[in-house]
Amino acid sequence: MRFQEDDFYIKKTLEGNLNAYGQLIQKHEKYAFTLAMRILKNREEAEEAAQDAFMKAFHSLKTFEGNAKFTTWLYKIVYNEALGRLRKSKHHTVQLEEVEELAKDGVDYLDGLKSLQLAERKEFIQQGLDAMKSSEAAALTLFYLEEQSIKEIEDIMSLTNSHVKILLHRGRKNLLDSLRTITKSELIHLL
Repeated sequence: MRFQEDDFYIKKTLEGNLNAYGQLIQKHEKYAFTLAMRILKNREEAEEAAQDAFMKAFHSLKTFEGNAKFTTWLYKIVYNEALGRLRKSKHHTVQLEEVEELAKDGVDYLDGLKSLQLAERKEFIQQGLDAMKSSEAAALTLFYLEEQSIKEIEDIMSLTNSHVKILLHRGRKNLLDSLRTITKSELIHLL
């Protein structure tokens, strides 16, 4: 589905069109969930955090001034909601995010093999992110998966420029270390 610009949906929502807000949720729900998942590392908690964040955003939409991108404003709400839940829960259970269904109707053998390789890579990266500190995983997710700028990450996470850069640097290093450990362990199990 092709979406309109966020401003279109915001304007329609403020005019009372709830379907427009539904479209805005559909447009951003995957990224909101992914960010919450990086922090909470629990699928159910992440889903609830993302849902609650969308509710808070809806009730505060009239205060959105447009000084920053809507996604920056929304992800800050998601980030704060997930952090609040993490503080309340005080437990750090790690559950792997389910790998997306990659098989498509009518794919040939090579496409199926590529899909399996992609799914395996995604699983390794997910395991690596789950093993990291929440703040590093969130920073990497925002920067690489959601393509937020360092300035936007500063706003979302309420951190300084240098702190964001440190999180990204440490996060990349720790993710690489985690991936080395995970893949080494997988190779040992194959032998």
